[in-house]
Amino acid sequence: MQHTFLERTKAITGAALIGLGIVILYRNLDQAINQLSHLGTPKDLLGVLPAVVLTALQLLQAYASDHQRFLQDLFQHLLVTFWPLLLVVAGTALSQDAVPGKMNAAIKKDRGSVDLTAPRSTLK
Repeated sequence: MQHTFLERTKAITGAALIGLGIVILYRNLDQAINQLSHLGTPKDLLGVLPAVVLTALQLLQAYASDHQRFLQDLFQHLLVTFWPLLLVVAGTALSQDAVPGKMNAAIKKDRGSVDLTAPRSTLK
């Protein structure tokens, strides 16, 4: 099967977007793990606990005072944090569109009727 130039370009662009998104996600995860590893021993974490509780209370207060603004800020923060996932999703969509026959061929199966009363009816 010959692919057109557009299909090849879509597949290559999709793979590049997937790769770039995964690399950025890995780098962000690595930075987060490094920051968490600097917290120290569990005994040191007890000193962080009051700050976590205070932050949780401030979040609760912000949610109680203005639901819509809180949800907008939360969505914006999540979008900024997880934007590399959008690259992976876009790359996956481009890669799947590049070879349309391949995905559908794997899904199609023989869907003959099955007699559930017969012994071993689900095996052919």
